[in-house]
Amino acid sequence: MTELSGGEQQRVALARSLAPDPRLLMLDEPLGSLDRTLREQLMNEVRAILKEVGLTALYVTHDQGEAFAIADRVLIMRARLDLGQGGHIEQAGTPQEVYRQPATRFVAEFLGFHNLVTGSVRSSASAAVTVDTPIGRLIAGEAGLSCAPGDQVTVLIRPEGAGVRPAAAGVRAAGSMEDNLLPGRLVARSFRGSFYLVQTAHAGGVPMTWEIPAGEAHLPEPGEELTLALDRAAITVLAD
Repeated sequence: MTELSGGEQQRVALARSLAPDPRLLMLDEPLGSLDRTLREQLMNEVRAILKEVGLTALYVTHDQGEAFAIADRVLIMRARLDLGQGGHIEQAGTPQEVYRQPATRFVAEFLGFHNLVTGSVRSSASAAVTVDTPIGRLIAGEAGLSCAPGDQVTVLIRPEGAGVRPAAAGVRAAGSMEDNLLPGRLVARSFRGSFYLVQTAHAGGVPMTWEIPAGEAHLPEPGEELTLALDRAAITVLAD
């Protein structure tokens, strides 16, 4: 085994685990020691093999991207020692459900979401929830919970949900597609291939992080003002 590469060792370990024809397979961070390229390759292989043999597997990982790639169903666990609880399931669902509608702020933070602000519900309807926040009034297309005017909530804005507008884009028009305009200042940007990882600061110094497509024509220089247009579908109201 010492002459095998990390990827080969993991393939052999999986084959050995499958040989006794188990009813349940448990894997604990099986790809954690591999480099990114090999990990991406083996994620697809592991899922394909488990699907082919029709075996239920319990796969433990701290890498949410890995969990989303492999799982049919994701469980986010949380220890609440302050409540005398060793741990419980905070949320369960398909990868798509957990990503699009985290049940709580804890789940959102665990998944690596940084764009979280508290606010007060202004109005709530079946198609949209309006929340007053320190960075402005936000209209969410999704709510992860039932809420009523006056409720204190947390608002999540997913990083892919922003487009850049000229700094003088103007005041939002009620009911328009531009009702989630967010003025601010560009703090830093980092080229990541297909997108720029962009850090911004808004009212009260609230920091935000975004993934702006690399072809975005209006991306200013660091230190300059900008206005972000936020997609309602990328904004979700969460429980604290």
